[in-house]
Amino acid sequence: MRIKNYTFEGEPVLMDFHQFLGCTFRKCRLVYCGYSPVQMEGCRFDDCRWDFSGPAAATLHLLSSFNHFGGEMGKTIVKQAMTIINSPPPQPVPPSATPPPGSGPMPPPPVAPAAPSGPSAPLPPPPPATPPISSP
Repeated sequence: MRIKNYTFEGEPVLMDFHQFLGCTFRKCRLVYCGYSPVQMEGCRFDDCRWDFSGPAAATLHLLSSFNHFGGEMGKTIVKQAMTIINSPPPQPVPPSATPPPGSGPMPPPPVAPAAPSGPSAPLPPPPPATPPISSP
């Protein structure tokens, strides 16, 4: 949803699925769950607090774990994430540039459902035995 030139004051604001243009946020609790990108242009933030939940919180927790317990590889992953964070965000595609339905490439073929798992699922058959290699 596109919200333009609106002032939010002293309220929780769900950021997911929104485009904020020229908005002001005063003493708000900004909640981001990570279910969609958020676009903010020309917005002002006065004494606001960010809360992360859902997939966004899980991602932050994972990066924190990599940073503290992942050794050198974990620190490399966090550095890669910071490079992405410090890069300019991709520009959104204007609706007029979106091709009409049915004019794009073919969708991928459907994926077969996964085999059931758990105690009631039958075990797959063992692989065939490989005959021993004999020397002449």
